[in-house]
This record gives sequence, structure tokens and C-alpha cells, in this order.
Amino acid sequence: MWRQVYAVHMDSSNVQNSNQKLNNKDRRASSATKDRLLRAAADLVVELGWGRVTTRAIAERADLPHGTVSYHFNSKQELLIDAVLRAVEDVFPIAMIRELNSVTELVALIAATLTSCNALDSVETRVLMESMREAGREPLLRKRLADLLSDYRQALEELIRNDQGHSNLKPGLTPSALAMLLSALGDGLLLHLIVDPELDVGEAVKALGSLLGVNLREAPNEPDYPEKG
Repeated sequence: MWRQVYAVHMDSSNVQNSNQKLNNKDRRASSATKDRLLRAAADLVVELGWGRVTTRAIAERADLPHGTVSYHFNSKQELLIDAVLRAVEDVFPIAMIRELNSVTELVALIAATLTSCNALDSVETRVLMESMREAGREPLLRKRLADLLSDYRQALEELIRNDQGHSNLKPGLTPSALAMLLSALGDGLLLHLIVDPELDVGEAVKALGSLLGVNLREAPNEPDYPEKG
């Protein structure tokens, strides 16, 4: 009898294991499908503008049936918000900021990003512009962008406070205020570059380093920052 019970138990365990493997496979496939929809939506927001993107166009760009959109997202607005926020997160790399060791490295990172050959043409940069425009009309997008920027400033504030603890910054600077200033400065330089790509932002970043009292020559030429995504 015990053998029969054991056999039944093993058969049940095998079925559960098989179901678990199938569920994991389904989840991976579902995640890949969702990823394709998000990428397609972000690309179309850049190409057409927020208001002209349709769910059918997203499905066609992703090379997926139209029904997959409603299967993974409750509405077109939810899909577009998720898509642009994922792209904007690359413009505000919070995890990367938390890996930095000093404000000197931060300024060097800002310089490297702004002087990158594809800084202006990247999908992420152009999505950021579209999302900022749409945030004035879409409260949920505005709230989620505000939360993202708040987390970004918090990461900057922690870095600044740590640098002050090592006496690497000029005294008397309020970490939260300086974090807000640095965040806005990076965004502002990017906006000016979009309007006038010939601007020498390298010199502007050097001036920022001088104002903060940091020596950019002490920053590593190619910092070992973690990859995005």
C-alpha cells in the first residue's frame, strides 16, 4: 500500500513540476511579448507624437496580433505611459547613480552622456521630450514622472551627502538643494543641445566642476559603471 501511495505522490509531484515548467515558459513568453509592445509604442510616440499612436499601429510595429495589446494592457494610455517611462528611466539612471563614488564621477558621467554622439538622436531622449509635453495633459503620467524624478534626486542627494562626509565638496551646500540643481542642470543642457547641437557643453560641464570645487581630471577616463537595463 505504501508503494501505491508513494507512486501516486510521485505522479502528482511530476505533474506539478511539469506544470511549473510550463508556467515559467509561458511567463517568459508573455514578458517577451510585452517587451516588444513597449518598444514599439516608444518608437511610435517619437515618430508620430502621443496623440496619433494607435493600438493597431503598435501591434503592427511589434509584428503581433492586435489582440495582444488588450491582453497585456488595460488601455492604450496605460501602454503608452509604461512605454515612455521605461525609456525615460534610461535618461535618469538611478541604479547607475547609486554605484558612483563621488560627485566628481557624477559630473564626468554628465559630460560623457551629453557629448555622446547619439545623445540627441536616441529614442530615450526624444521620448523624454514627448513625455514632458504629454505630462501637462495626463495626470497619471505626470505623477509617475514626478515619482521617478524624486527617486533620481534622492540618489543624487545620497551621493552628495556621502561626498560631503569625505570633505570632497565645498562646505555649506544643502544636499537636497544641490541635487535638485544638478538634476535640472543636466536636463537644461540637454534641452539646449537639442535646439542648438553645436553648443560646447564640455566647457559648460567644466565650469560646473569648478563651481562645485571638483577636479574632473581625477575622474576615471572610462568609469566602470553598470550597464543600463
